[in-house]
Amino acid sequence: MTTRPEKIRERILASPAPRDIDWNEFTTMWESFADEVENESGDRLAVEMHGHRVVFRRPRDGSVDIEDVELSRRLLRTGPTKSEGSGHLLVVTVTTEDARFRDFDLNAHDVEVDTHEHEKNPDSRGHHLRTVERKTGRDDEHDLRRFFDDLAATLKKDYFERRFVLLGHGTGSSNATAQFNQYLQEHHPVVATYVIAEGKIDLPSATDADIENEAKKLAGQ
Repeated sequence: MTTRPEKIRERILASPAPRDIDWNEFTTMWESFADEVENESGDRLAVEMHGHRVVFRRPRDGSVDIEDVELSRRLLRTGPTKSEGSGHLLVVTVTTEDARFRDFDLNAHDVEVDTHEHEKNPDSRGHHLRTVERKTGRDDEHDLRRFFDDLAATLKKDYFERRFVLLGHGTGSSNATAQFNQYLQEHHPVVATYVIAEGKIDLPSATDADIENEAKKLAGQ
């Protein structure tokens, strides 16, 4: 169930930027998501998140100024340069056929692989793997949107608030990863804030080691 602070965060991150965010709800949202919140003198609210500090001023009419909404959008999209979780890196590769969620344990040597069928592969080492396949029908555009919604739902449910790297291949309309990233920004803005970086790699020929190394470069690890 989506909480009220989560709904306010989603509204702030949506396009176009809202102009009717209530100040009290705005304050409550930051208390739920920011690393530190402090009420300063002169009706000012100091918010610290991911090492960034922003001060907002209480509006006279009760609605947050559009300039502060824009500042909030930028702050909510910031994040640590490295992925959250000690020694872990989540990588999502997306093609027009399927998406694969690789949760690399950068410190592990013998780790089971968990697929969407919950099968275990003892020969694979160093990461967990989950595959989500695209269901196709008669409406290609509708199928793609449904596929992207499924991926967003998987990220929300199974990788809650995990930051991740997106990897794909191809250019233009053949680059499903770029399309998915854009779709997240337009339809799932909260999930979009957890994208560390987006990159390209030759997926058909790339090994898990290739994918891990490229993702680590993009994540600054």
